Amino acid sequence: MKKLIIFLVVLFYSCNSVERGIEKPEQLNDGVETGTPQEVGIDKELIMRMTDSINLGVYPNIHSVLIFRNNKLVYEHYWSGYDENRETNFIGFTNHHRDSLHDIRSITKSIISSAVMIALSQGKIKSLDQEIFDFFPEFSGYANDIKQKITIRHLLTMSAGLDWNDSYNDSMKMESVSDTYKLILRKPMVDSPGETFEYRSSYTQLLSRIVEKATEMDIEVFTKINLFEPLGITNYVWTKEKNGLVSAWAGLRMRSRDLLKFGLLYLNDGKWKGKQLIPEYLIRESIKTQIVTEPNYGYGFQFWTLTETSKNQTISTIEASGNGGQKIEINKSKNLIVIITAGNYDKENLNKYSYDLYLDFIIPSMMKP
Repeated sequence: MKKLIIFLVVLFYSCNSVERGIEKPEQLNDGVETGTPQEVGIDKELIMRMTDSINLGVYPNIHSVLIFRNNKLVYEHYWSGYDENRETNFIGFTNHHRDSLHDIRSITKSIISSAVMIALSQGKIKSLDQEIFDFFPEFSGYANDIKQKITIRHLLTMSAGLDWNDSYNDSMKMESVSDTYKLILRKPMVDSPGETFEYRSSYTQLLSRIVEKATEMDIEVFTKINLFEPLGITNYVWTKEKNGLVSAWAGLRMRSRDLLKFGLLYLNDGKWKGKQLIPEYLIRESIKTQIVTEPNYGYGFQFWTLTETSKNQTISTIEASGNGGQKIEINKSKNLIVIITAGNYDKENLNKYSYDLYLDFIIPSMMKP
């Protein structure tokens, strides 16, 4: 009965969505042009149905959705809802808005990837195939014949082969021990480097330390100077672990509009306002499938590569993703970026997830009958 009521209410709102319209996002002096869905070939009725479905909780605890297509931000909406801060835990019911900082969790991994690419382009890192123990000579005693072969590329593609489990137990140790890098690097090997994909947050933490050692800058300073400031991103927070280290694998809090700017850097092959911040060839390498994770899914350099089918069309998407429903969806063929933030941390078995908004409404809104 409850599902029937929700369906009827959604249907009612859907039938009236065209009259209610969609408010054009406010034009700010931030380098992001705004427009309307009609201007970029998006069916506004489907987008209004999406809005209604979120309002009704069919897609639970969504906090923001931004849609950018054909060089224009055409939809920007924020919702109140229960939220968490990874550093301080539960923060309660929150009124989310354009200037709200939001946990982006593992989207932080993709930002660390960009830092690696920038350090490489500056010559601070010699090659993605450079062995990681070049940067950790103090732990060379842990580098046996197999482990010695782990490279930066293996960390980027989550295929280093270390015996590490992203379970609560291992994560807690990484957050609290006095020497995180010793904890990670002394782990035994379970696979040869490059052989098997296993999602490991510890690999991203190692990547951040490699950037620090290669550039002689804290990761906060390096990303500020080389990434955030050039993109005009000034309002963000790096959360810290219990041991005082920056959480490079899940610790950034950012605004949704600033996540859009980061996505635009990859949609536009490393350029922002005509300036090449990351070389185009490194962008292309970062967002192509480097290793297959399961049928139709792969992983690049800390980005997911997704292939779906909708109405007999193949939908190829580059995704930066974080626990709780944080998403940057980049679809180059449709010149599209979708930003979603949500508060469904560690929740499984939901009927609908934030990614479903992209598949159920946003992609279909650009398909001609």
